[in-house]
Amino acid sequence: MSLLLPGLLWADDAEIRRAIEEGTQAYEAGEWSRAAAQLDYAATLVRQLQAGQLGELFPEPLPGWQADEANTQAGGAALFGGGIHASRHYRKDNARLEMTITKNSPLLQTMAMLFTNPSMATMSGYKIRRIHEQTAMVKEEGNSKELMMLVANTTLVQLSGSGSELTMDELEAYAGALDVAALSAL
Repeated sequence: MSLLLPGLLWADDAEIRRAIEEGTQAYEAGEWSRAAAQLDYAATLVRQLQAGQLGELFPEPLPGWQADEANTQAGGAALFGGGIHASRHYRKDNARLEMTITKNSPLLQTMAMLFTNPSMATMSGYKIRRIHEQTAMVKEEGNSKELMMLVANTTLVQLSGSGSELTMDELEAYAGALDVAALSAL
């Protein structure tokens, strides 16, 4: 059994409120285990809701490109550090690109060090760019290209692709097409 849940299994508002209410009632009655279980359940439902909404924020394919449907996952504590994750694949001729978005994961704190210390990023072979007033790091090695952007210190956007026809301008165009305000608010 997988702890990953498809974004299509969105929680409904009534279910979330019911879990919170039952957790609150159990807490007030001193039933700690039941309270914790219900509040954990409510938090899981909220993460599912977030994951589903995150999947809707991927940009449409650029002209000449095609894209698969977004895949969303709300991870448990052991997966993605307890955050949410979404990805979408894009393709054009021999070019392939995957965009992933990871949100609210404690693992992002490690990545944030690269973004706050450009010297560390350049030692790792990255170049620094600004996209939507956000710091982005880009790297090219042969036909492989990568772009990472940290949004509001809570969301990591990664674009990685390959193919002789894939350009860094296309990665930057996809990153630029993201609704940064919506990502920050989610």
